[in-house]
Amino acid sequence: MVCKGVCHRYKAKWASSQFRYATGQKRCNVCEIFLNWDGISCPCCGMMLRTRPRSIKVKTGTKACRRKTLNERWPKETAMS
Repeated sequence: MVCKGVCHRYKAKWASSQFRYATGQKRCNVCEIFLNWDGISCPCCGMMLRTRPRSIKVKTGTKACRRKTLNERWPKETAMS
């Protein structure tokens, strides 16, 4: 599996205020690049993309960001009495 350069068309831009994985970006270890791609494998080399961070510091921030996004999309229904 070798990088063929196709992945640079899907290169993700970094937003300093948000975590990459929380915004839906994925990383290819072979091409060493973050991508905006809907598939599970790299369009360039075919390697499976990483969707979760490795460091604990980023993991906690990403989880909190995902929870916040989910709560905004689907707020908890209040029980009617």
